[in-house]
Amino acid sequence: MAQTQISPSTNTFHTEEKPHSLFEKWAFLLILSIIFTLSFFTVHLGAGLMLGPMLAAVFCAVTGRHIKISRPFFNFAQAVLGALVVGAISATAMATISQHLWIVLFFTFSVIIVSLTMGATLTWRGVVPGTTALWGSSPGGASTMVAICGDFGADPKVAAFMLYFRVALVAFATSLVTYFALPNLSLSLSTLVKLSHELHFDLWSSLGLIAFGTALTLVARIPAVSLLSVLIIGVILKSFGLCDINAPYWLRVPAYTIIGWSIGMRFTKPVLKHVIRILPSVALSAGVVVGACALLSFPLAKLANIDLLSAYLATSPGGLDTIIIISAGAPVNLPIILALQTARMIAVLIVGPALAKPLGRWLEKHAAKPLTKEAEDEDKI
Repeated sequence: MAQTQISPSTNTFHTEEKPHSLFEKWAFLLILSIIFTLSFFTVHLGAGLMLGPMLAAVFCAVTGRHIKISRPFFNFAQAVLGALVVGAISATAMATISQHLWIVLFFTFSVIIVSLTMGATLTWRGVVPGTTALWGSSPGGASTMVAICGDFGADPKVAAFMLYFRVALVAFATSLVTYFALPNLSLSLSTLVKLSHELHFDLWSSLGLIAFGTALTLVARIPAVSLLSVLIIGVILKSFGLCDINAPYWLRVPAYTIIGWSIGMRFTKPVLKHVIRILPSVALSAGVVVGACALLSFPLAKLANIDLLSAYLATSPGGLDTIIIISAGAPVNLPIILALQTARMIAVLIVGPALAKPLGRWLEKHAAKPLTKEAEDEDKI
């Protein structure tokens, strides 16, 4: 409840807001997260599991309901994402990659080059700091990129905004293209539930590896060590046929939620002003990337001898959850789609941490325009 007080020095009135209790903050955050998440699912946006909590946290942060998310919970969420990435690397996709290796490599790195070029352009024009621009332009694994980019020198708030703006654009464009190509296709939350029942993996081994990755952060001061350790060990175990690692959906939901809250709570009013300022540039950049990747689908369809919709879904820059949901319910070439999406996700995870920081700093030094004062201030936060 607001209290009105008189300032003795100026003899003027000002209003002092009563601070919210911790219970009120959590209740408000949970209710708002559920509302936003369900709203995203009604428009078939697969990234809604993270976007909903993120937007709820942003609203809480700018209305005086800030809640600190403990680092161990964030480390746990990273470990779950590591298991999720391992699960996405299917034997079918790897076999398709080996059969069409040169096609997969060419179109994988074509999409990466297009995306990083647009990120570099944002830095060259002085809009976004170099490292943040490159992470924010990563064409795949958005949730993973958001979870680890802060550990590698990027501003996770701005990177998250860039990544999820493109994810939303990709989801909208893909849904629109699929609607006109397959007007009788039905996409809903039930599709995601159906896919969750079709998962086959070693539950206890997966839970043990996730717990190990989370605990490792207590002793190893390595950026994103929980995610990377689960990813590396999981791939090795899977390659030798020892066990099949993945993340159950009942763990993905809290992991996505924790990451969404962690990023969203960092959005202060000055950060939001900065995000609004760069919105036109980010929107144009994302639109160019989506359009360029759509053009790449034409030569891919010809070279791989597949239908144009399959080629479009395969070259789509991000929003893997949405792509999988659409592909699973549509008459498309699923192996080639998963092969290109998987190859790009792996390439981004390998190239991103190694390349983003040094290349980002180099771009800042050789930019045509220096960083704006707002961009510099955000880079220091």
